[in-house]
Amino acid sequence: MGRTPKDRIQREATRLLEAGVAGQVFPGAVACIGYVEGGRPAFVTAVAGRLTRDGTAVRRDSPYDLASLTKPVVAVAALRLNVAGSLALDVRADSILADVRGGPGGSATLEQLLTHRSGLAAWGGLYLDVPHEIGTAAARRWILSEASRRMETAPGGKVIYSDLGYIIAGEVIARAAGETLDRVVEAQVTEPLGISDAMYFAGVLPSDRRADLARRAAPTERCDWRGRVVCGEVHDENCAALGGVSGHAGLFGTAAAVAAFGRAMLECFGGRSEFLPKETIETALAERPGGSHRFGFDMKSGEPSAAGRRMSATSFGHLGFTGTSLWCDPERELVVVLLTNRVHPSRANEKIKGFRPAFHDGVLAAYD
Repeated sequence: MGRTPKDRIQREATRLLEAGVAGQVFPGAVACIGYVEGGRPAFVTAVAGRLTRDGTAVRRDSPYDLASLTKPVVAVAALRLNVAGSLALDVRADSILADVRGGPGGSATLEQLLTHRSGLAAWGGLYLDVPHEIGTAAARRWILSEASRRMETAPGGKVIYSDLGYIIAGEVIARAAGETLDRVVEAQVTEPLGISDAMYFAGVLPSDRRADLARRAAPTERCDWRGRVVCGEVHDENCAALGGVSGHAGLFGTAAAVAAFGRAMLECFGGRSEFLPKETIETALAERPGGSHRFGFDMKSGEPSAAGRRMSATSFGHLGFTGTSLWCDPERELVVVLLTNRVHPSRANEKIKGFRPAFHDGVLAAYD
């Protein structure tokens, strides 16, 4: 093994990614591991495989559909607006969104929506029934109204991990800020962190950038609804019906950009950054009854955890359905990002569930 942490991490991460490709867990992948060396942040990037089984080789800067890694970014945008005094977390959704008035989900607060305690159902194939052209304002209004009616329990009750809750939350945040959600996320998160060129909502890109993204991005699944292999546009069908921008999905990004976001969260958690006050991120990650979901993030749960066995109990992060993940370990000051397109060519491939914890354990063993 290499003599330095960088050598060890690089070699082990690459070996594990190559094993994932050989085992057909995914066609290809990028990992970025951030740690502290000599008091300064350091990053290691590993790549393996191809964008498709027989396509172009994965690059360090290959963009991936981040899927639900959109959620913590959107939640952090809400926290920044709250700190600035322009957004209350206890505001009811129906006090801002006329589209959800009359639906039982409209009584949920923004905090309940962002901590998966709104009572809304986990998911629903709303895109199949939209009576308007997808991506239009009318389609968005219909989806918001319909999402607010898909309840499983009363707001504030049991934890239900809910994409529908984040669809509504994203629109609440945007309307309260007086901007579209993509502009809110750019202004509050990606631009201050210097990653706006490498993390963005693909659905609002101009045509030339969208064409470039389609050439460079990892494709996801063949979508029967759209009649094509999806590449350079969001995999999630409900997000696509919303026009590609939502609180639950839609962001694309590079592994380095996601790692920069994770590094910023650790800096805030350690009280070393003005991006968010330490007490704000501590409150966001504080234990809540009913499950491991916090404000925008998930905590390391009991065995088995996607974070593996080695990460500390205070670790926080999130998973994405397309095969992406971010985990931050405050005790080690360590960020581990894994971006894959495990859903290509089909979401039926669930080998990622076994690969993720093994990958994290291997990387942490090399680091330790």
